[in-house]
Amino acid sequence: MWKVYFNLNKPSKLEANKEINGMNVSVSHGSDQLVIEFAEACDEADAQQKALTAAIPFLDTLSWKYNTTLAVDEATRRVEHVSPAGQRQSSITVSDSITVSEGIKLVKKDSAGHIIEVYDSSKPGKIEVKPSEAASYYRHAHLTKDSFNRFHDLYLAAENVASKIQATKGLSKNELKRLSELGLLKLALDECFSSNPHSLRQIAGKLPEFDEAKDTIAQVAKILYNGYRCQLSHSKDREDKKIPFNPQDEKEVKTALPLMEFVAKSLLQYEENLLL
Repeated sequence: MWKVYFNLNKPSKLEANKEINGMNVSVSHGSDQLVIEFAEACDEADAQQKALTAAIPFLDTLSWKYNTTLAVDEATRRVEHVSPAGQRQSSITVSDSITVSEGIKLVKKDSAGHIIEVYDSSKPGKIEVKPSEAASYYRHAHLTKDSFNRFHDLYLAAENVASKIQATKGLSKNELKRLSELGLLKLALDECFSSNPHSLRQIAGKLPEFDEAKDTIAQVAKILYNGYRCQLSHSKDREDKKIPFNPQDEKEVKTALPLMEFVAKSLLQYEENLLL
């Protein structure tokens, strides 16, 4: 039996676990270690590599689905091996950590005051994990404090899901060629929000450039793509762009982040429900 303990960038505010490809992955509330247990590995290096393949989708899921963004410090780890004869071998590396804790606890009672249900956001327990490239972009976005980089990674998460939605539409080669990057995002937003655009309108309505009188989905796609994605990705002279350290540009990107966050997370949920 192998056990790999990866140190995390901060203690977890959740207690969660999942079996992934025959490996049990778990994290405890307040712990700064991710534990992966499994039966087979050729050696210590192979055990670490196998553990990482399970750690990545697990941590990605905690980030987008449970608002807990953690990162593995590959340089600090403990690998433990117990042989069939019961011999135990381990290598240990220790690192420092910081403590962060937050959560929600709800208690439901009947008319007599008896507790009938307790919800603790810090203890989701066994969770559903489906590997997702988009979720990796989402987690990467939340490991940076830079608003420009965060927006860029959140957009990549949305774009990744949008391309998968496009693939389900059976578009011809000519139709695909005509579909611009803006059209790709709009296609995804139509698919995700057309039946209920109210939630999208509520978030987008906080942006000064949003016009309540215009179509919500088309307008959000244009704002996110033309107003932010392009202006963050290009820096040509005499063209609109968002410039680092420019106070107004920094303010505008920070104001747009909640909308980009909401779109990315909604598309990740759509991907998990219908595409994975």
